Amino acid sequence: MAWQMAADPDLWPALVSVALTLVLGLYSWNRRSVRGARAFAVGCLFALLWGIGTCLEIASLDFAAKVFWVRFHALWQIPMVTALSWFFLQYAGLGRFLTRRTLVLFSLPALLVVSLMLTNDLHHWIWTSFSMDAHIVARYGVATWASIWYANLLGIVNLVALIRLAVRSPRFWQPVALMLVGQLTGRVMYLLDSVNGRIFTPGESVLVVIGLSCSVYAYALFHFRVLDPVPLARTVATEQMGDGLLVLDPQGRIVDANPAAARILDRSGAGLRGREAAEALPPEAGVETKDGRLALGKSEIRLGEGASARYYDASLAPLTDRRGEELGHLLLLHDVTGPRHSQEFLLEQQRVVATLQERDRLAREMHDSIGQVLGHISLQAQAARQWTAAGNPGKAAEILDRVADVAQEAHADVRETILSLRTGSTDEWTFLHALRKYLDLYRSSYGIETALHLPDGLAEDVLRPEAGVQVMRVIQEALNNARRHGGAHRVDVAFERGDGRVGIRIADDGAGFDPDRPTPQAGAHFGLPIMRERMERIGGALRIESRPGSGTAVVLDVPLET
Repeated sequence: MAWQMAADPDLWPALVSVALTLVLGLYSWNRRSVRGARAFAVGCLFALLWGIGTCLEIASLDFAAKVFWVRFHALWQIPMVTALSWFFLQYAGLGRFLTRRTLVLFSLPALLVVSLMLTNDLHHWIWTSFSMDAHIVARYGVATWASIWYANLLGIVNLVALIRLAVRSPRFWQPVALMLVGQLTGRVMYLLDSVNGRIFTPGESVLVVIGLSCSVYAYALFHFRVLDPVPLARTVATEQMGDGLLVLDPQGRIVDANPAAARILDRSGAGLRGREAAEALPPEAGVETKDGRLALGKSEIRLGEGASARYYDASLAPLTDRRGEELGHLLLLHDVTGPRHSQEFLLEQQRVVATLQERDRLAREMHDSIGQVLGHISLQAQAARQWTAAGNPGKAAEILDRVADVAQEAHADVRETILSLRTGSTDEWTFLHALRKYLDLYRSSYGIETALHLPDGLAEDVLRPEAGVQVMRVIQEALNNARRHGGAHRVDVAFERGDGRVGIRIADDGAGFDPDRPTPQAGAHFGLPIMRERMERIGGALRIESRPGSGTAVVLDVPLET
């Protein structure tokens, strides 16, 4: 078998196609774990054998050798088309249809064509004859034309799959467009060459059908990283993630949406694309453009009504290229319905516990104050009745005077309790507003002068409601003690802001007492155990500053984050 290597210039286009196909095959095989890469590598292998056969056909000098290599490279054409069709279907997201049974059926036409080629001398259905002009000229049989139309039918299936991918996922339109160009160019050129009987030389034919298509595929694979597992992994993660993901252009229009976003917004992906984000999201999200930049007015949005309502944490992030230029935005919707319901349940549980604790405190106070007073009044009334029956009205009148004094004291206690409860009844409760209101009622009810001293910049809601209610009860108890036991004429409530804490000093000008030697009755009478318990509940502290004849100061240390 004689050979010519560099003499025929037609050899070089074929060698270029072989080299390019080899590089693509190795590239895809190294990424064979990626969807579609294995099928593409197999297709490149068949294309490589086709190109090698063409090179050997061109390099051969005798007629029989050229015919042999024509038959050799023809063996791999239909298998190559079949393998690349597997690749396109897998890349287009239709790999679920390529089951083992489907692949076997898919391979049968290629195996049939190869069998007919190997047994052509028995039936001549593939080639009827070969002749020598400038190159080998083959005359095709009926099976060859059937295989050509079958290959073009597979091409139509590939085109439909790629167009479907571009429509459903616009971010793939550029690599899909390149692959479509490669498909159409290669198939049209091969069909024209087959119908018109060699309008290209063998080397030109391989370059046009394989080299040109592979060049387009190479650009799609390398530039758009079609077989790179990193962007593919990101795509798979985006499609499978539970959070909704919307890709927006600089004007706030939806460019793409993952399946979770379509499910959250109750629209299809195609129905979301092209719409304004402000239209797709509820008005409370506040999507708007400020100073040329997209912004969200609210970080949490609600979708639905009543018990079926769901809550989502919305976040907006800019998308920039390598030069820092803004290409659009990424809007993420994270479902926080479960944590929100858990939080609401916990808060409701805390409110119930706080209510029960407050009722328990009121029950103890009523038992210690009003209950004992009523019991005392009952005993004194019985004694007055006995003195009256004994004919001593003077003694009975003396007892009744004491009963009247005790009843007035009980009435004051009841009014004081009602006053304390009324300060927390408003729906939009803030600590400082409630404190001012209570000090005004305290001054007007008891004629005791009060003054509130606040540092600059102290917010109305300096304390959270849960902590504020407890601190308010402690201040009320301190004011009541100043009136009932200290005989005070003035009370000053002063605030001091610290690092993460606030100090509160309630000072009166009353009689004072010795805090180092309190009697058990005095301690209970002043309610100090309950006051300390309330402060400990919110992580705070309480101390008493007092001396006989010098007034009393109750100093509170309250953490801002309770």
